[in-house]
Amino acid sequence: MARRKVHSTGGFWLVLGALLLAASLRLLFWFLVACLVHELGHWGAIRALGGRVGEFRLTGVGAVIFPARARMFSYWEECLVALAGPAASLLLALAVGSWGRWLGSEDAYLLTGVSLVLGLFNLLPADPLDGSRAFRAVFAQLAGPDWGDRLEGVLTRVLGGLLLGVGLWVLSKTGNFMLALCGGWLLCREIKGTERGGAG
Repeated sequence: MARRKVHSTGGFWLVLGALLLAASLRLLFWFLVACLVHELGHWGAIRALGGRVGEFRLTGVGAVIFPARARMFSYWEECLVALAGPAASLLLALAVGSWGRWLGSEDAYLLTGVSLVLGLFNLLPADPLDGSRAFRAVFAQLAGPDWGDRLEGVLTRVLGGLLLGVGLWVLSKTGNFMLALCGGWLLCREIKGTERGGAG
């Protein structure tokens, strides 16, 4: 029997439900468009480096693409693949922002903002975000894979705690719980991964 190549976690459904409660359908639509462009950036980099996608996992903090083999790329190539998604998001924000300024379209501004936030958030060095994958690859190249994994775990706990703390403050001031939800999810995922003996 062929193995499923697309998986979803409980966190994905939790965040999707929270987005449906907290946001308009219009915002959710543009968020999904921005996510698609982001993931196409990763896919394009994998294909440009001669690889293929082995698995696509939807998680509480976004999608994670796994190449068909664990060590298909060098550390520098892994870094390039990780940064391709945020680069696609930031390029989309730049292009659509220019279009919105020219046309005065509210939807263009909405997509610009969503793409910008998605690209910048994914640059945070917290597992499983793209910034963490890039940081781990560079640090593993410079100091060895054990140090890369260890430092990634520490950064994930610190940033998860900061996001949770700031998110709880934002929740108390505005009623918006999305940042607290993301920070809590990163912390829970890291603690669960540590208990299993791995990062994720």
